[in-house]
Amino acid sequence: MSKTSSSTLSLTLPVIQSFLPTKTFSNHGEASITSLDFDDSGQFLISAGVDKSIQLYDIHKGIHLKDIQSQKYGAHLAKFTHHDKNCLYASAPPAAENSDVDNSIRYLSLADNQYLRYFKGHKESVTCLEVDPVHDTILSASMDRTVKMWDLRSSSATGSIDTGAPSATVAFDPMGIIFAVAKANSASSTCAVDFYDCANCDKKPFLSSKFNMTFPVEKLSKLEFSNNGKLLLVGTNSGEDYIVDAFSGDLLASLSNGRHREDDSMASFLYPSNGSSTFTPCGRYVIAGSSRHVVYVYDVENLRTGINRVLNPVKVIKTDQGIPKIIAFNPKLLTFASADTTVSLWQPSVEQ
Repeated sequence: MSKTSSSTLSLTLPVIQSFLPTKTFSNHGEASITSLDFDDSGQFLISAGVDKSIQLYDIHKGIHLKDIQSQKYGAHLAKFTHHDKNCLYASAPPAAENSDVDNSIRYLSLADNQYLRYFKGHKESVTCLEVDPVHDTILSASMDRTVKMWDLRSSSATGSIDTGAPSATVAFDPMGIIFAVAKANSASSTCAVDFYDCANCDKKPFLSSKFNMTFPVEKLSKLEFSNNGKLLLVGTNSGEDYIVDAFSGDLLASLSNGRHREDDSMASFLYPSNGSSTFTPCGRYVIAGSSRHVVYVYDVENLRTGINRVLNPVKVIKTDQGIPKIIAFNPKLLTFASADTTVSLWQPSVEQ
């Protein structure tokens, strides 16, 4: 894959519409892939799947680099840290109730397959794992109804929050100053979002908000700040996502395209994925996958507090390279990745 061909273009709607899958990898066999993550440089990508493996790719060269097996514990929610080819990942959820599973988060050097540290403290499966964009701090949410903060230099949690919900999602803001915790209530079809100061995570949230969702949601699949820090994306397993004002906590828009009427293939994972939607690095657009073999593009630039809008996609990109169940945008290069049982790398096809 060419670095220069994707890094010299601005992200406009014609450029987005020209994106095509240019490379597809099948290193997970026929297993569902449940997470994708780019490193800080944008050169490397990792995927984790239900086959209990982590796969490493070089985006500059467009090649698969390494197969990392974790057959004893499974591999879930693989995330790069800020250190060269080091990643974190959680154990796969148990296949049956009362299974004896180690719920530790593992810190792994991909260069030599050596474990650097284990983060122990969660009593049940980890369902969300996020890395501070600036500092060597991580957040994890678990089925044990807690969110924990960790320092990569210590195996013990530096803070813990009782969320009261087994399916919370977490996200750091782009500066690593605050973080958000979101949880859904399917009985009332509401979503609650709490905002915390990273320096005082054990204290009460400095801002709490709640909004009504169009459809009952059992689990949230995504929580993500835009790179400009203004917006918060709340992804759900209903096929409808939401945009929240990151300063006031107010609901600004729901991203609707009828994905809730699709078949169950988007929710066919053996355990939760890390989301089928994401902001583009510029913060103006959200791209979202669909079981209809298309990627939807939303323009979220002109949203205003006090006006809750239903946004329809401004562009629809078709693909014949698998179902884009998981979406991750490269932080440095004009590429993104999608995955179902294969990983596809996308680049714009417009001429420079």
